[in-house]
Amino acid sequence: MEIVAELKESAWMEFLARTPGSNIFQSPHMARVYEATKGYRPHLVAAEFRGEIRALMASVLVDYASGRWTRLTGRAIVTGGPLGDAHAFPHLLAAHDGTAQREALLSQIRNLEAPRDPTPFLSAGYRWEDHVNFTIDLSKGESAILERMSKARRKGIQRADRAGLEIRDLRRDDLDEAYALVRDTYTRASIPLADASLFRNAYEILGREGCLWAIAAVVQGTARAVRFVLRWEGVLYDWYAGSSDEGRNLHADEWLVWQVLTRGIARGCSTFDFGGAGRPGEPYGPREFKRRFGGREVNPGRFEKVYRPFATRATRVALEVWRKLA
Repeated sequence: MEIVAELKESAWMEFLARTPGSNIFQSPHMARVYEATKGYRPHLVAAEFRGEIRALMASVLVDYASGRWTRLTGRAIVTGGPLGDAHAFPHLLAAHDGTAQREALLSQIRNLEAPRDPTPFLSAGYRWEDHVNFTIDLSKGESAILERMSKARRKGIQRADRAGLEIRDLRRDDLDEAYALVRDTYTRASIPLADASLFRNAYEILGREGCLWAIAAVVQGTARAVRFVLRWEGVLYDWYAGSSDEGRNLHADEWLVWQVLTRGIARGCSTFDFGGAGRPGEPYGPREFKRRFGGREVNPGRFEKVYRPFATRATRVALEVWRKLA
């Protein structure tokens, strides 16, 4: 078995087409988005046997903290991988760690589904963390989804309808305004946010591939809430969202999620994935927002491996101080 760091895009896509669990985050489309984004560096490891791809794991090195890359603040993130033959996972993890430990503080493997066997990850020195999420079965239809929502959530959507909210697909010229809404929302929550180039590149690359829905809730011509949703096959992944004070007063956030759900149903999508709801037992505001839509709570969990414990602790302490001062 040979471990490689490059693949032809056609072969990569063929592998995803035949592999269970394939997703947008493990795709060459997303790698191209990361390649063009400030503070992001994609990385790929794949296992080949007799010229056939048996498994792969796409990751991205992320550094929000500085204008230039530094291993003292960077993280390696794998979402929805590795994929393929589990016998190859130890080889993929070893190759990934060989690069990541030189370039980052730690690696996080953010599962989209609970792993069948955690042994390859635990044996490689990764630590398991519970991390919950909510998913909504779109095949049930609008009525069934509404019935499972909390009463308050249904009322909020009705109020937004009465307020005259309209849905609009974002144009290229809308991206600066949309990013400002997302940035302000993340600032209020004291959460670091990717550079605006991530959204511009996603719009150009994923939009062209039909893998991105970028939409806004509009009142009198002005966007009050925005949502960036990824699409892969029949699955919708909630990616980034933001809203203004007026938008929240108008219940634009929940109304916009409802618009995504109804659009997904109309276009034959099977699942809406809320993209994570934090660690169970820890306070996390977005968890309650997502829970009230009545989806199924799951625990796909995460694996984490720290390469520089002292620097990682110092970075996390600094982040907590920044959050308290923000």
